[in-house]
Amino acid sequence: MPRVITLTTDFGSGSGYVAEMKGRLLHARTPFTLVDIAHDLPAHDIRAAAWLVGQACPTFPAGTLHLAVVDPGVGTTRRLVWAEIGGQQFLCPDNGLLSWVLRRGPLAAARAIPVAATAAATFHGREVIAPAAVQLLDGTPPEALGPPVAELVRLPWPDPRETPAGIDGEVLYVDAFGNLVTNLPAKLWPLVVAAGGLRVAGHDVTTLVRTYGDAAPGTPVVLVGSQGFIEAAVVEGHAAARLGAGRGTRVAIAGGQTP
Repeated sequence: MPRVITLTTDFGSGSGYVAEMKGRLLHARTPFTLVDIAHDLPAHDIRAAAWLVGQACPTFPAGTLHLAVVDPGVGTTRRLVWAEIGGQQFLCPDNGLLSWVLRRGPLAAARAIPVAATAAATFHGREVIAPAAVQLLDGTPPEALGPPVAELVRLPWPDPRETPAGIDGEVLYVDAFGNLVTNLPAKLWPLVVAAGGLRVAGHDVTTLVRTYGDAAPGTPVVLVGSQGFIEAAVVEGHAAARLGAGRGTRVAIAGGQTP
């Protein structure tokens, strides 16, 4: 079976930059299968990218090589790295993009990838990351990419916190449907039920459902999503627009304590 390569960027789905990275990958002598995870991530939003990479990449077969480029610091002193985590391999800037992956599994190994003086300072995805992927595809061992790295950059990751009024959390991610994925894990669902709902950006969402089709179109609902976290959604609508919420928006469960 050909090795699987994935590509995640904030370049835009119609971007020529995506095509240029793919063009560089096609210089590999070894056949491979290329999967696009996403190219419409919010521009420069490392935390949103970290969430998506951390949720999507572990579903791939072990040994998959994931290229992720959301890189507002391109051309600066931030590192580019190869890393192995949970049986998956990654090529990306070391800017916190692997924060959620690292919450799910330990770092097995990492290498810093040098940037040639001739590389275009504003496009390391094409100039450094894609050529490194070609090297790996064609048999270069990761150890030859560069010196070892002991630790990777991790973004501060928000956990739910208890307050005198209950439990506070926040929106981690807004998906393509406008659903608001929070940092409240599924184990807190009984507290949402006991409280009669979830407060999101000053709105009380009180219709609790098992799945989106359990309420009428246009109804704001709360449920446990497929990612294992509590979500606020609008049935056949866009919760982010309806509730005026986005990544980082506060959510709260009234009363109760973390189990």
